[in-house]
Amino acid sequence: MKTFSFIKKSAFGNSHPQEDFFVISKKYPIFVVADGVSLNFDKESDYPKKSGAAEAAKIFCEIVMFEAEKRFDNFTKKDLTEIFDIGNNAVLKYNISCGRTKDAINYYDVDLFSATTAFLLVKGGRAYWWSLCDSGVVLFNDKHKKMFSSPAGWDTFPKNWVENRGDKEKIIVRHRDYRNAVNAKGKRVGYGVVDGEESAKLYLNLGVLDVKNGYVALVHTDGFENYFSLKEFKDLFIRWPKDIVVRLEDVVLKKSEINPSKYGREKTLVAICI
Repeated sequence: MKTFSFIKKSAFGNSHPQEDFFVISKKYPIFVVADGVSLNFDKESDYPKKSGAAEAAKIFCEIVMFEAEKRFDNFTKKDLTEIFDIGNNAVLKYNISCGRTKDAINYYDVDLFSATTAFLLVKGGRAYWWSLCDSGVVLFNDKHKKMFSSPAGWDTFPKNWVENRGDKEKIIVRHRDYRNAVNAKGKRVGYGVVDGEESAKLYLNLGVLDVKNGYVALVHTDGFENYFSLKEFKDLFIRWPKDIVVRLEDVVLKKSEINPSKYGREKTLVAICI
C-alpha cells in the first residue's frame, strides 16, 4: 500500500494559523484528517496568532487514531461511531477547559472550538470510513473511475436562512441555530461539526466499502473540493509517478495563483493506493 500526505496553507498569506491536522498510523492503514473551523475575532483578540480550533482538530485526530489502533484487529462498523464519540468528547473537555461552554459563548468571536473530519481504515478488503461536514473521502477503482464520494454534509441546511440578515447576524444565527441542530423529532436541521455536542454524531456520515488492489482513496479537507474535477489532478493518481507530491504541489500552486478563492484555501490530502 502506497500513501502520501499533503498539507497546504491558505494562498491568502500567513495572517491565519494552520488549522488543518492529520494523522497517519505507523502500524496500520488508518488515516484521519480534521479541519479546525476558523473563528471570527475582534480587534482585541489574540486570534489569529493562536487557534483553539487548530488545537481541537489536533486533539480529535490523535485520540481517534489511538482508539482505532487499539481496535484494529476486531474493527467493525460499530467502532466508527464509538471512536467518533470518544474524539468528540475529548474536544468537549478541551472546550470546557478553555471556558467555552454554551452559557459563556456569544456564537461570534467567543464560540466553541470545532472541526470537520474524515476517516478511513482499510482491513481485509474493506474500507471503513466517515465524513463530517465538508471534509470527505473519495474512492477511485482500479479502472480509474470514481466509484464513491462521501456526502457533502449540507443536505439538511436550509437554503433561505440568510435572507434579510447582516453579516455578523448571519454568523451568529448559523452557529446558534444550525450547528449540530436537531428538531423536536431528533432530525437534523442544519450542519454538523466536532465540537463536543452529543448531537454531532447524528450528522456523521459513515459506511463500509469493498476495495481491491489498485483502488485509490483520498481522505481530504474541504480545500480540495474543487480539484477533483481537474484532469491534471486526477491523472496524478492514475499514473502515481514517483514525484507525485512535487507534481501535486505544482498543480496546487498554479491553480491557487489563477483563482485563489476557488483553489487557494488551506487544504489537506492523504492519498492511499491500495
